[in-house]
Amino acid sequence: MRIILSFGFLLIFSSLSYSQTASDALRFSYHDGSGISTARSLGVGGAMSALGSDFSVISTNPAGLGWYRSSEFVITPSLTAISTESQLLESDDARINKERLSKLGLSNLGFVVSSRPTASQWTTFNFGIGLNQLANFNQRFYYDGQTEGSIINRFQELANGSDGLDDFESGLAYDAEALYDFDEDGFYDSDVELRPNALIYKEQTVTTSGSINELTFAFAGSYSDKLLMGVTIGVPFLNYNMDKVYKESDQGEEADGNIPFFDDLEFTESLNTTGIGINLKAGLIYRPIQAVRLGLAVHTPTAYGLNDTYRNTMSYFYTDNGGSTSGDAESPDGLFEYKFRSPWRIIGGLGVIIGKAGFLSGEVEWADYTGAHFRYDGFEGAERDVNNDIVNQLQAAANIRLGGELAFEIFRLRAGFGLHQSPIQGDDTVNESISAGFGIREKSFFLDLGYRHYLIEETYTPYQTSEAPMQFVNNDVTNGRFLLSVGFRF
Repeated sequence: MRIILSFGFLLIFSSLSYSQTASDALRFSYHDGSGISTARSLGVGGAMSALGSDFSVISTNPAGLGWYRSSEFVITPSLTAISTESQLLESDDARINKERLSKLGLSNLGFVVSSRPTASQWTTFNFGIGLNQLANFNQRFYYDGQTEGSIINRFQELANGSDGLDDFESGLAYDAEALYDFDEDGFYDSDVELRPNALIYKEQTVTTSGSINELTFAFAGSYSDKLLMGVTIGVPFLNYNMDKVYKESDQGEEADGNIPFFDDLEFTESLNTTGIGINLKAGLIYRPIQAVRLGLAVHTPTAYGLNDTYRNTMSYFYTDNGGSTSGDAESPDGLFEYKFRSPWRIIGGLGVIIGKAGFLSGEVEWADYTGAHFRYDGFEGAERDVNNDIVNQLQAAANIRLGGELAFEIFRLRAGFGLHQSPIQGDDTVNESISAGFGIREKSFFLDLGYRHYLIEETYTPYQTSEAPMQFVNNDVTNGRFLLSVGFRF
């Protein structure tokens, strides 16, 4: 079976200027299986919201904490193994490059305090506090090949457009001598336009890292073991890093379209986005009969305050008057503060307890990504443009998660399956993921191991142009996630 998660939009609208785009809204809002932070929840595909008794539900349906009959401490280290195969499209010498990246991390750390009220129909009052990882941004890929067009085309279009020279792209290219205005008429020329159809060798390494980790405070209670209610205050901490090194060189012979003067260039980009948010999650679980549990949870938008810091450099090498020369330029350190609001999220779940043999569970998570919203102070035009792009390019999407656990004495076997609807307008793809797990459950101790596997297909473009040839890279990303949960009850 081939497991595909095809959200090419996540990268295709990548920007050099670091103005926010609809892809940023999706990156900070789309938490594939948000709250799948323990090995048990990972093993059953994340379908735990109606069942509870697992710390992961503090980030999905906090009412599930009401099932706890004893206090618990749990910690979950993680290992993420990512392999990316990249190919530059429309290249005469196209080849597939493979990059691997492995990262150790902490997926979960939590503590639940359980209490039982006396002389009341409330059977439990439980409090939970902890940290759950909602998103992981780690990835690295590399591509190379020869195609028509150059990143200089983009810089030249910007320089000759309404905005003219800027500090981070077109102005940087001018300072590095990749653009010039010999006639001093305000119109900028470049070497690449001397041979517009020449094949230029391109290569780029892109590395991203970071995560969204949510600090959670939750309270839940069980009324007569029939109706459970819970609420979580979530404080997510967002950290996203991106480093790009882009190179071009003229490797052709004169007869094949060698570009006069131009030899090589290197353009680097560095971006760091950090911020803190706050949200509220409220949930209910109802048990109509002993074996059946129905769950419903509503997540408010997360209100983020974010900061971008960024910096670019450029080096341009060329031959003039028979000798080699170069120009170098560095941008200033950029800083931009803004606010972001993620969309509402609703989760409905069903769980069926099969005696002492285990359980089956399923849930549907729905979010309307057109509700994501950026807010800029003093930049109303840019704010309007990016929010219009969100409405025009994103859509509502649902994730369906199914899972089950088989119990035999102290041992547990788990499996899960997911269907993921694309949040991109015009894309009706429904993609799949699979997971599996194993556990040991003692009275005061438990140990769980979970694994999830999926393949992401992405289309990436290193820069955007309006008239010159665009560059497209196909990325096949194999993502494997291992979680190991160790817990103690007391």
